[in-house]
Amino acid sequence: MKKEKLTENNDLKGALILLRHSMTTSLLEEAKEKGLSLPHFEILMYIAEKGSVTMKEIASWLHITPPSASVLVKVLMEKGLVIRAKINKTIDHRTVYIGLGEKAENLFHSVHKKRMPAFKEMLEKLDKKDKEDLARILIKCVPN
Repeated sequence: MKKEKLTENNDLKGALILLRHSMTTSLLEEAKEKGLSLPHFEILMYIAEKGSVTMKEIASWLHITPPSASVLVKVLMEKGLVIRAKINKTIDHRTVYIGLGEKAENLFHSVHKKRMPAFKEMLEKLDKKDKEDLARILIKCVPN
Protein backbone atom coordinates (compact mmCIF):
# COMPACT_ATOMS: atom_id res chain seq x y z
CA MET A 1 0.00 0.00 0.00
CA LYS A 2 2.77 2.44 0.87
CA LYS A 3 4.50 1.72 -2.43
CA GLU A 4 1.31 2.62 -4.37
CA LYS A 5 1.07 5.99 -2.60
CA LEU A 6 4.72 6.63 -3.26
CA THR A 7 4.19 5.90 -6.96
CA GLU A 8 1.11 8.15 -7.06
CA ASN A 9 3.05 10.93 -5.35
CA ASN A 10 5.95 10.48 -7.77
CA ASP A 11 3.56 10.53 -10.73
CA LEU A 12 1.89 13.68 -9.38
CA LYS A 13 5.25 15.29 -8.67
CA GLY A 14 6.43 14.44 -12.20
CA ALA A 15 3.23 15.80 -13.73
CA LEU A 16 3.53 19.05 -11.79
CA ILE A 17 7.18 19.43 -12.80
CA LEU A 18 6.28 18.87 -16.47
CA LEU A 19 3.39 21.34 -16.25
CA ARG A 20 5.57 23.98 -14.62
CA HIS A 21 8.30 23.41 -17.20
CA SER A 22 5.80 23.71 -20.03
CA MET A 23 4.34 26.92 -18.59
CA THR A 24 7.78 28.41 -17.90
CA THR A 25 9.01 27.55 -21.39
CA SER A 26 5.96 29.21 -22.89
CA LEU A 27 6.36 32.31 -20.71
CA LEU A 28 10.07 32.52 -21.51
CA GLU A 29 9.29 32.46 -25.23
CA GLU A 30 6.76 35.27 -24.74
CA ALA A 31 9.24 37.26 -22.66
CA LYS A 32 12.07 36.84 -25.18
CA GLU A 33 9.80 37.98 -28.01
CA LYS A 34 9.27 41.20 -26.07
CA GLY A 35 12.94 41.61 -25.14
CA LEU A 36 12.37 40.68 -21.49
CA SER A 37 13.77 38.12 -19.10
CA LEU A 38 11.53 35.64 -17.32
CA PRO A 39 11.75 37.59 -14.00
CA HIS A 40 10.67 40.76 -15.84
CA PHE A 41 7.70 38.93 -17.30
CA GLU A 42 6.83 37.40 -13.91
CA ILE A 43 6.82 40.89 -12.37
CA LEU A 44 4.41 42.08 -15.04
CA MET A 45 2.12 39.10 -14.45
CA TYR A 46 2.22 39.70 -10.68
CA ILE A 47 1.34 43.38 -11.08
CA ALA A 48 -1.41 42.48 -13.56
CA GLU A 49 -2.91 40.10 -10.98
CA LYS A 50 -2.58 42.44 -7.97
CA GLY A 51 -3.23 45.81 -9.58
CA SER A 52 -0.46 47.82 -7.96
CA VAL A 53 2.29 46.62 -5.67
CA THR A 54 5.27 47.84 -3.69
CA MET A 55 8.87 46.98 -4.40
CA LYS A 56 8.88 44.94 -1.19
CA GLU A 57 5.93 42.86 -2.45
CA ILE A 58 7.67 42.25 -5.78
CA ALA A 59 10.86 41.19 -3.99
CA SER A 60 8.92 38.85 -1.73
CA TRP A 61 7.05 37.32 -4.70
CA LEU A 62 10.30 36.61 -6.55
CA HIS A 63 12.25 35.66 -3.39
CA ILE A 64 14.88 38.31 -4.04
CA THR A 65 16.05 41.43 -2.19
CA PRO A 66 14.24 44.77 -2.68
CA PRO A 67 17.35 46.31 -4.32
CA SER A 68 17.38 43.43 -6.86
CA ALA A 69 13.67 43.98 -7.49
CA SER A 70 14.38 47.68 -8.03
CA VAL A 71 16.92 46.87 -10.74
CA LEU A 72 14.39 44.65 -12.56
CA VAL A 73 11.59 47.21 -12.21
CA LYS A 74 13.86 50.00 -13.46
CA VAL A 75 14.24 48.14 -16.78
CA LEU A 76 10.47 47.76 -17.02
CA MET A 77 10.02 51.48 -16.30
CA GLU A 78 12.55 52.40 -18.99
CA LYS A 79 10.58 50.29 -21.49
CA GLY A 80 7.37 52.04 -20.43
CA LEU A 81 5.82 48.79 -19.20
CA VAL A 82 5.35 49.84 -15.58
CA ILE A 83 4.66 53.19 -13.96
CA ARG A 84 4.61 54.64 -10.49
CA ALA A 85 1.01 54.20 -9.43
CA LYS A 86 -0.75 57.09 -7.77
CA ILE A 87 -2.26 55.32 -4.79
CA ASN A 88 -2.75 56.57 -1.29
CA LYS A 89 -2.82 53.20 0.50
CA THR A 90 -0.50 54.21 3.29
CA ILE A 91 0.45 57.17 5.43
CA ASP A 92 4.11 56.56 4.59
CA HIS A 93 4.55 58.66 1.46
CA ARG A 94 7.96 57.10 0.84
CA THR A 95 6.25 53.86 -0.21
CA VAL A 96 6.13 53.69 -3.99
CA TYR A 97 3.47 51.63 -5.72
CA ILE A 98 4.14 50.17 -9.15
CA GLY A 99 1.37 49.59 -11.69
CA LEU A 100 1.14 48.47 -15.30
CA GLY A 101 1.64 51.01 -18.03
CA GLU A 102 -0.43 51.11 -21.20
CA LYS A 103 2.27 49.20 -23.14
CA ALA A 104 2.09 46.33 -20.63
CA GLU A 105 -1.69 46.21 -20.79
CA ASN A 106 -1.47 45.96 -24.59
CA LEU A 107 1.20 43.26 -24.21
CA PHE A 108 -1.03 41.21 -21.90
CA HIS A 109 -3.96 41.56 -24.27
CA SER A 110 -1.88 40.17 -27.15
CA VAL A 111 -0.35 37.39 -25.02
CA HIS A 112 -3.79 36.41 -23.71
CA LYS A 113 -5.19 36.35 -27.24
CA LYS A 114 -2.29 34.16 -28.39
CA ARG A 115 -2.28 31.74 -25.43
CA MET A 116 -6.01 31.20 -24.93
CA PRO A 117 -6.42 28.72 -27.81
CA ALA A 118 -3.60 26.55 -26.43
CA PHE A 119 -5.07 26.71 -22.93
CA LYS A 120 -8.55 25.83 -24.22
CA GLU A 121 -7.10 22.93 -26.22
CA MET A 122 -5.40 21.60 -23.10
CA LEU A 123 -8.65 21.78 -21.10
CA GLU A 124 -10.77 20.25 -23.89
CA LYS A 125 -9.32 16.89 -22.87
CA LEU A 126 -11.24 17.17 -19.59
CA ASP A 127 -14.97 16.81 -19.10
CA LYS A 128 -16.94 19.30 -16.98
CA LYS A 129 -16.51 17.30 -13.75
CA ASP A 130 -12.75 16.91 -14.31
CA LYS A 131 -12.43 20.68 -14.85
CA GLU A 132 -14.37 21.38 -11.65
CA ASP A 133 -12.26 18.84 -9.75
CA LEU A 134 -9.04 20.30 -11.13
CA ALA A 135 -10.04 23.83 -10.12
CA ARG A 136 -11.08 22.67 -6.65
CA ILE A 137 -7.86 20.71 -6.14
CA LEU A 138 -5.57 23.49 -7.36
CA ILE A 139 -7.32 26.02 -5.13
CA LYS A 140 -6.80 23.64 -2.18
CA CYS A 141 -3.09 23.32 -3.01
CA VAL A 142 -2.35 27.02 -3.28
CA PRO A 143 -1.20 28.53 0.02
CA ASN A 144 -3.39 31.34 1.37
